[in-house]
Amino acid sequence: ASFVKIKCIINCFFSPGLKVIGGKRTVILAKDADLFCRLSEAEEFDQITWQKETRENPNKHNFLVIKPDGTTSNVNGLKGRVLFIGNTSDYLGSIRIRNVTLLDEGTYTCIFSVSSGPIQTEMSLTVIVPPVMSVTGHVSPVVDNEVVLVTCIAAAAKPKAEVFWNTGALNKSLRWVTNSTQHANGTSTVLSQLIGLPTRTANQKQVQCVVNQSALEEERTLSYTIDIHYPPQTVNIKPSSQDKYFLCVADGNPKPNYIWSRYAPLYGDTLHLLSLSADLNGLYVCEASNLYGSTNGSLYIHTTSVSSRICLLSQWVV
Repeated sequence: ASFVKIKCIINCFFSPGLKVIGGKRTVILAKDADLFCRLSEAEEFDQITWQKETRENPNKHNFLVIKPDGTTSNVNGLKGRVLFIGNTSDYLGSIRIRNVTLLDEGTYTCIFSVSSGPIQTEMSLTVIVPPVMSVTGHVSPVVDNEVVLVTCIAAAAKPKAEVFWNTGALNKSLRWVTNSTQHANGTSTVLSQLIGLPTRTANQKQVQCVVNQSALEEERTLSYTIDIHYPPQTVNIKPSSQDKYFLCVADGNPKPNYIWSRYAPLYGDTLHLLSLSADLNGLYVCEASNLYGSTNGSLYIHTTSVSSRICLLSQWVV
């Protein structure tokens, strides 16, 4: 008789195959998180209880109770943000947490209260945050020492972003230094600086900051054109085919300002001869200048009465 009694207790109150099935979740900040939870097989239950241990409150506590008829009661917060999306008829106790924050990250426990006692499963909720990305250039004049040319920032990301550079033709002349800062809320900021000699060769070359991070759908590329300042270089004076226009050109950054002079200054890069006469004969000087220096070139104009043409006799840089 005693053997029969023990056998009945085992069969009636202990089901070795019964368990709660769940799964960990990773969700992007401000999105909804669906936490899956169900019984592995049909079994009557008194209620489903959800507990959590989160950044907001590391102590395990109840926050939602679900009755067999599907009615719910919220306790200890999350009211209005947690929604029962399961079906008690299918022994499904899944929930949705709306608009997740970093404080929602932690461990969640789904408990089914059945006749043999509570059975449960734990699952982690991980919140990831895409980085706020920016690239900033540092304008520098040509100097003989290395300077920071470009800074790329991948801010407030979780997990920490990976940052590297594509430097193209400048690959051998540039290097980068990367540092990261961990914030109290679990996010990180990565700052990467592209360093090199500010040369004329580097001016107007394009580089790319590449950011990779799990909250991004794909790798992000931020392009920047390096800006190096230097004084005007050699002045070139280019005549037009009709010899009535002379264009003054010099390589410089920022773009040079031009002044032609003979008796009085003429502003602009083009010297325009309105007529062909001996009155035009003489020395003309074009000065190219910017904030970093100036240079000039000269030409001598001589108009003959026979041919009525202009002869460019000399041009040089002073």
